[in-house]
This record gives sequence, C-alpha cells and structure tokens, in this order.
Amino acid sequence: MGEKNNQDYSVQQQTLLDQDQQQFELIRGLLRTRMESWFESFVHFQANYADNIEATALFFEREFDYLQINLKINDLWLFYSNSDLIYSTSKTEKSYVYVDVKEVINTQSSIAHIRCAAECQQQISMPILSNSGELGILSVSSSLLEVLAPVNRSTFAKLAILGDYESIAAAVSLEGVRLKDLSVKPPINFTNKQFMQELLKDLPNTLLLSQILDSGYRFERGDNIFLLNVLPIDPHLENSTYLMFVHDISEVSLAHKQYQTQVLIISITVVVLCVLAIFLMTQQFRRRLILVAEQLPLLAQKKYQEFRIHKFAKSRFFVDEIELLQDSASLLGDELEFLDEKIEQNTRELENIAMYDSLTGLPNRNMLNYQLKKLLASMTRESNKLTVMFLDFDKFRKVNDTHGHDIGDTFLINAAQRIRVFFRDSDMLFRFGGDEFVIVFLEKNIAVGAPILATKLIDSFREPIVVNELLFYTSSSIGIASTEDTSMLMDDLVRQSDMAMNASKDAGGGKYSTFSDVMQKAVVRKVELENEVRDALERGEFSFALQPQVEIATGKLFGFEALIRWFHPERGFIPPDEFIPLIENTENMLKIGCWGLKKAFEILQKLDKLGFKHLKIAINLSASQFLDPELLPFLREQIKVFNRDPSQIELELTERAVVAEIEKTLATMRQLKEMGYIFSIDDFGTGYSSLVYLKKMPVDIIKIDRSFISGMSDNNADMQIVSSTITMVQKLGMQVVAEGVETSAQMKLLQVLHCEIGQDYFISRPIPESELYSLLPEKLQFGVWNKLDKLNKNT
Repeated sequence: MGEKNNQDYSVQQQTLLDQDQQQFELIRGLLRTRMESWFESFVHFQANYADNIEATALFFEREFDYLQINLKINDLWLFYSNSDLIYSTSKTEKSYVYVDVKEVINTQSSIAHIRCAAECQQQISMPILSNSGELGILSVSSSLLEVLAPVNRSTFAKLAILGDYESIAAAVSLEGVRLKDLSVKPPINFTNKQFMQELLKDLPNTLLLSQILDSGYRFERGDNIFLLNVLPIDPHLENSTYLMFVHDISEVSLAHKQYQTQVLIISITVVVLCVLAIFLMTQQFRRRLILVAEQLPLLAQKKYQEFRIHKFAKSRFFVDEIELLQDSASLLGDELEFLDEKIEQNTRELENIAMYDSLTGLPNRNMLNYQLKKLLASMTRESNKLTVMFLDFDKFRKVNDTHGHDIGDTFLINAAQRIRVFFRDSDMLFRFGGDEFVIVFLEKNIAVGAPILATKLIDSFREPIVVNELLFYTSSSIGIASTEDTSMLMDDLVRQSDMAMNASKDAGGGKYSTFSDVMQKAVVRKVELENEVRDALERGEFSFALQPQVEIATGKLFGFEALIRWFHPERGFIPPDEFIPLIENTENMLKIGCWGLKKAFEILQKLDKLGFKHLKIAINLSASQFLDPELLPFLREQIKVFNRDPSQIELELTERAVVAEIEKTLATMRQLKEMGYIFSIDDFGTGYSSLVYLKKMPVDIIKIDRSFISGMSDNNADMQIVSSTITMVQKLGMQVVAEGVETSAQMKLLQVLHCEIGQDYFISRPIPESELYSLLPEKLQFGVWNKLDKLNKNT
C-alpha cells in the first residue's frame, strides 16, 4: 500500500509538470492568435485607404499609440518582401527581427518566438497584403507579461524567468550547467525576485539544469516543500532563458507523509495481532510437534522400541495433520527397522563380495590389505619375516586380443588353480587385478622359501595352459619383497614386490627378482631424470646432431637425420638411450617432440641462407607424440610461421608406433600427407605386422635396419633380406634408406643392389648443429659428399 501511495505521489508530480507546460503553451498560443487576429483586422481596415506598402507604413505610424495601449505592443517593424525595412518604432536595430522576416518570406506563414535580452518579449511576424496586392512583412514585439499573467492565474505557481547567457553559452551542453548558477530575469511583475534568488541560492550544488528539465525537482526549504518545474521559454530556439514554476506542495507532502505514517502504524498493529493470534492458536499444536520432534531422533539412533512408547494420545473426535504425521512416523519407524535388518544382512554379503574376486574366488586386493595388517602385527610376537611375491604373466594381453576376454578369464581361473598346487596351508594367494597375483606368507628369518617357490611357479608355467582344447604357452615374471620391520607400511611392501616383478619383465620375463635398493634407486633416478628433462628444456640444454644422408649412386647430399643430444651442465653428455625410455609416455616427451619439430624448421631456414637448399631433415616421432591430438594443429602452424615446403620434413616412425593404434595412425598420416609432410618407417624388418599395413600407409621412405646391413657382406640370408626389401619397396613406389653403412664394401654392395640412400659412420659421424654450418662447405663439392666422390671415382 505504501509503495502504491509513493507511485501515486510521483504520478501527481509528473502530472503537475505536464499541466505547467500545457498551460504555458496554451496561453502563449491564445495570445499569439489574438494578436494575429487584431492585426489582420487592422490590415483589412487600412486596405481601403492604402494602395501600397508605403501607405500601410504611414497608417501604422499614425495608429501606433493606439496599438501600444490596446494591444500592449512594444515595438513594430514593417518590411518589403525583399526584407528591406520600411518603418520601425525601435530605436535600436535587432538582428533577430531580420531572421524572423526571412523565415516568414520562406514559409509564407506567420511565426512567433520569445526572446530575452534586457527583458523577455514575444516577437510575432506575419505576411500582409496591401490593396494593390503588394506583399509586406509585419513584425511586432510585446512584453512577456501578457503571457505570464494568465499562466500565473491558471497554475497558482510563482513564476520566474531564469537565464545566464555567459554560463550557458560557455557550457558544452546543458549537462554541465547548474540551476543555482542562473539568475532571475525581468519581467518580475508576477514574482518575488528576492524569494526566487534566495530559493536558487539554497538549491544543491549538484542539481543540474538538464535534470530538472526532465522531471522537475522536489525541494524542501524550511518547513515548506516546493516543486520546481523548468521549461524553455521557446523550445524552437536555441536560447539560454527558461521559465521556472514554483509550486508550494507543503500541504500535499504533509498529507503524503501522514498517510505513510498511518499505513505503517496500521501494518505493524495488524502484524502484531496476527502473530499473537497465530501463537495462541498454535500453542497446542506446538506441544504435540515438540513431542514428535523428540520422537524422530530415536529413529536415527535405531531405538525403535523406545520410539513406540513416546506417543501422544489421539483425539476421539478430530484427527488433525499432526496425528497424521505421527502415524506416518510410526510407519517410517517400522520400515526403517526392517531396512536396518536387511542392510545388516546385505552388508555381511557385500563384505564377502568386497573381499573376494568374483572370477577366481580368490581373496582380492581389499583382503590383501586386511591380511597384511594382521601379519605385520603378528610379527611382534614371533621371530618371523613377511614375504610378498608379485606374479604377472608375460604377454597375457595377446590372449585377450586374439581369443577374447572369455577365453582370457578361463585362462586366469586355470592359472590360479595351478598356482595353488604349490602352496602350503599357511600361504595365501590373492588376485591383485588383471593377470596379477600376490602370494603372502610368513617364514623364519633364515628361511629361503621364496626363491624355491618362485622357481617352481616359473617352471610350472613353461607347460601350456589348456582352455577349451586351446594350448596357451606363456611365462610368468615374479618379484619378491620381504621385511622383518613391523613398522613397515604394507603399501610399501607390495610396491617393492611390484618393482622387483617389473625388473624381471625388463630382463626378458620368465624369471624372478628380489627387491633391492638398486631398484629403488632406479625408480628414484627415473623421477629425478623426468624433472631434469623438464628443466633442461627450459634451460635449452637439448640440441641436434645431424647424421648426413646421401644418394648412394651419385654421392649427393640428400638430407639429415636429426639425433637428439643432451649435454647436462654437471654430468656432461647423457645418451638418448638413458633418458628417452624413461620419459617415453610422459608430457615431457611431447614437449621434446614439439621442440625437435620446430628446431628442424629453423635448421632448414639456416641451410637455405648458406645456399644448401632442397635438403630434407628426418625427425623421429614417438608413438605417444604421433597420437597426440595437438600434433596436427602444431605442424600446420609451423608451415605458416616458417613459410616452408613441408615435404622437407620427414616424419620418422617405428613399426611399433605405426601398429599401436593402426586406424588412428593411418588417419593422422593421411591428414599430414595432405599438408605436404613425408613419412619414413624406421628399423624396417625388426617389428611385426609391417607388411600387412605397408600398402595402406602413405609412406615415402623405408629405412632398412642396421642389423641387416652389417651382416649383409658375410651372411647370405641378410643379403637376400636386404635385396628383396629394396626390390619390394621400390615396386611400391617408395625410396630405401640403408642404416648402419660403416664400410666401403657395404657401400659398393648397396650400389649394386640399387639402394637409393645411405647413412652412418662410413659417410660421416653425426655432426653437432653448432659445427654443421661451418663444416658443410668443406664436406661438399658441387653438392657431392667428398668421401663418396672418391669412392665413385675408384669404382
């Protein structure tokens, strides 16, 4: 209700503003119409006596005193139709009169403007015709008092004309003009000038003229409240004079405040009475609700019998919502009691499920943790050592990949049964996960049962496991960890046995290893090396050594294979074989790969500047990097950055990287091939499944592994492999690169077999990038590698 009253109050204020503007415009328009009617009558009357404009001027000169008295005319001007002045009663020339005359001539209609100089006057200009039809322009001025007097009577407002030519003219816009900076201008017949000046003085410094023009201003001064409305004297002209209406709205505001106070008092009284009534009405309900509230926690505490006792008596005649709530709570209690019993039963079953493997029936990892805790605690009472053996099958994944998971599951069930054959009653077997099993037992400190048991298990799995008449030959790798320390963490013990098992796998599988500090140091070393690789990238410790590749038939330089080198500031040169395997599947490997690709583009750019153009650089890509989703956008960006033919970059993949995810690999290769990059397969012949996919791949170059090249001269089988590989690859439209060319005999034999490209120590050792640019001019003569030029001449 209060908000509605405020809205009504604001609407009344806006209505008053609109009424002021309408009354001012209405009265001004009526006076203008009256003035125009009078002059039309005068002109019509004098037309009977004046045949031209000059005679009309004489008529106005004779009758001017009459016009001043009856029409309140201040001054009069008469012009020819070409704007030349005929007659004027003004002692000073006013330029704005000529402006109005020109506007009348252009529009052929009357106009009226209010202008303020020393005082404000209404200027009316109109066209007139003499008896002879000659056109003249009549312009008269009258005091603004003629307008303000009726406005004052109709609006009941105090009026003041405000203006300050200097402050308004100096302002860029009305936004910067303060209302209190304006002064009261004449005429002042209908205003108290002192009152208006004091009122303006008391206005806030922040009140701008633009604000009050929009919506008026409500101003409190002493005990009185005024509404100030300001209107432009003439909205059709850019002037600096405004008419201010001052309405005394003290009584309306007082009534508004009294109404608000009454509404507030009534509202508070109603609220208090309602609260009191609600309190009295709900007291009985409250007592019963408290009893129900005291009941419900008993359900949470599972005190169902006590819950049933604490109930209030029901009404005989009327059943309300609280009694329904108590009935619902009773049903809830019965249901919760039933559910608790069911949950306890299910929990016992779930605990059994959680502790045992559903496939093999063996205890699982959860049971392993539970039993290890018990065994570690029992070691405090007896002189024992706790041994954990971690068993994993080598290449078990092939069973699932080739025959499916059902066969794989049956394999694991049979394997678990075979392991149990060698167990004592005190030994415990757990399925850790996948094809991993853990064996746990206590033995005397001096006992060596673990190696004996591990040997028996390894030997037992040399015999095939039969699954649905299928024979699976596999081997197992075992890791052994023991402790006599009762404070050792069980997770650490299992982790040590896992490390030892991985050491067995790294050694070729089919054997057991016992955990030692060396293994721990190797793991720590791996973590340290990973961190050092990241720091080395940031410090720029990596570089390339470039292995030259030459055309065997001509000796011309074909390109280079980029081989990564790491020179540690403290430990010197670290071989790639030491750090690459450790970071192969980490984020650091991806960073090194991106660094190497970008570096290859930079090397080609430097070679171009030295005049060695159209060479190729081969960059090795790991499987993880080639499957990285960021590889494609990165290589596309390098083409734009370096503005280079991507066919000069040879992306080198191993057979293992190619067949790891063959479909995804082929899709990526095709997209890179469309960009212009070329591909080579490294160490061809040492992997598996290459020939199956070779015809599908967009490969440009095949690199024959050095193991075949080194044995080619002495071993006829290697010779036939190299010869048939060259023939097959060339028929598929690819080039052949022979790796490991270390003797002139191998080079000559490769010439006979028509192998295109060769590389390795016979041609040149890898050249550090820092030496490459200075050595190339010495090594090449007309684009031919010096050493091969001599060999070809001797041949």
